[in-house]
Amino acid sequence: MDIYSSEPTTINTAITTVFAKLSNPLALQNLQKSVTVPEQAKEQVKDLTFGQDTISFNINPVGAVTLRVTEREEPNKIVYTAESFPIPLQAVIKLEPEGETATKAEAELHIELNMFVRPMVDKPLREWSSRFGQMLAAIPYDKL
Repeated sequence: MDIYSSEPTTINTAITTVFAKLSNPLALQNLQKSVTVPEQAKEQVKDLTFGQDTISFNINPVGAVTLRVTEREEPNKIVYTAESFPIPLQAVIKLEPEGETATKAEAELHIELNMFVRPMVDKPLREWSSRFGQMLAAIPYDKL
């Protein structure tokens, strides 16, 4: 299993609030109004939608991807697992408290790559894990 990690980012919101907004099925749907695809990713990511326990999008050149919440470890970890994807893929959000009013967040992509595919997708996956971390930091948790 290959793991691609974002840089840790600080979210100026308490860990309990961040965890609740990213793991609660009803709160997850509210993210639809608040999350925007980073400008540098708009050519590759289309149709970003949030449902109960899911995040769906189309990514060029892969196609449609749906991630479903499959694990919650309150308040430190949320695991989203890809459905109907040709290879095992998970998006993992790791959270740590930074005092009472801030949270350190790190996004990881866990993917099972064979040695022939790895060189072709290594750079894009590093970029996507970084953008995933940036997206987490940009969510206005206190306004959801």
